[in-house]
Amino acid sequence: MYDVIIIGSGVAGSSAAYKLAEAEKKVLVLEKESLPRYKTCGGGVISKVSELLPYEIDPVIECRLFDSDIYDHTNNLHFIIKRDKPIINMTMRESLDYFMLTKAEETGVEIRSENEVIDINEKNEFVEVLTRNQNYKAKFVIAADGATGISTRKLGIRTKVKKVPAIEHEIVVEQDQFKKLSKTARFDFGLVPKGYAWVFPKKEHLSIGLLTMNKPDINLHQYLKKYYEFLGITKILSEEKHGYIIPFHSKLKKFSYGRILLTGDVAGLADPVTAEGISYAITSGTYAANAIINGKENVETVCELFGFEIKKILTELKYARYLAFFIYKLPLLRSFVFKMYGEKLSNLMTDVITGKVKYSKLLKNPFNYLKLFKLPVFKRNPR
Repeated sequence: MYDVIIIGSGVAGSSAAYKLAEAEKKVLVLEKESLPRYKTCGGGVISKVSELLPYEIDPVIECRLFDSDIYDHTNNLHFIIKRDKPIINMTMRESLDYFMLTKAEETGVEIRSENEVIDINEKNEFVEVLTRNQNYKAKFVIAADGATGISTRKLGIRTKVKKVPAIEHEIVVEQDQFKKLSKTARFDFGLVPKGYAWVFPKKEHLSIGLLTMNKPDINLHQYLKKYYEFLGITKILSEEKHGYIIPFHSKLKKFSYGRILLTGDVAGLADPVTAEGISYAITSGTYAANAIINGKENVETVCELFGFEIKKILTELKYARYLAFFIYKLPLLRSFVFKMYGEKLSNLMTDVITGKVKYSKLLKNPFNYLKLFKLPVFKRNPR
């Protein structure tokens, strides 16, 4: 009998495992793939992630980017945002995930790869986890196996999470082309309907992709081909193509089902503005671990503690959705505002990405809009 079984060895599962093992819990991580396993992702780790982890991830950082290029092609605008500290640290997700999993293993976590979970059955006193190899029991289960894993199927929540289509290609180009695109994180708005395109430089290659908040009824591959042409990429030495789905919290109201706690992509905890999910995955994994540790194995207490902490993420996502609606659903208004205040908005979004400002603090108070655009704030005269 384990204290906790974690399904999935990504950043959510690894962060939860590390925290639990530190508290001397008996933890098992189950992963269906062989390790390290490839994960399709831009691999951009925003700077605030460093505050969430109890260790440095320097060994897996391929490059640190202090600048970002933000293009608004509707208005033909280009903003260069600079910071003294890295805005984004670039990694390969298989390296980041495996590094974090190894850190958990060093604290005493048991890991079993190539061990696909085929069913989850909650009993009165424990949860039974069935795999293709053997069956296991635990007092609690943390679901960290992504938007399409067994957890979403078993719990019947797959249809309650909005899924946004994205594609990404890892490409090797000639050296002069690589140098041209390897200095900054690049974001292009106005080239993809209700979405954006990006260029993330890695150590020796480029991650280039795009996503749309629209229904998956547009040909993203055609848009990516046009994006290559726009960037002037004419010769590709090697290329790996990947398509994936980014899950967003939409209709999901529960994040714990008895002894089963949902984290990361299972819960649809991705930023609806940037589609970044690593930071919320790590945060939710840590919240799940803390709830189990502090809940003293009482199911109601664990669920209550976890729900209380998850509300902090949901609050940020709620305000992020307001901004996402403005950016992706109101193109004419967005175009007008970007034309007038694009640089200020770009700097503000950078502050959000780096953790200097929260969505809730920015959008909760209407006077923040006036301050942002340096409009006069009228105050009552004291009587």
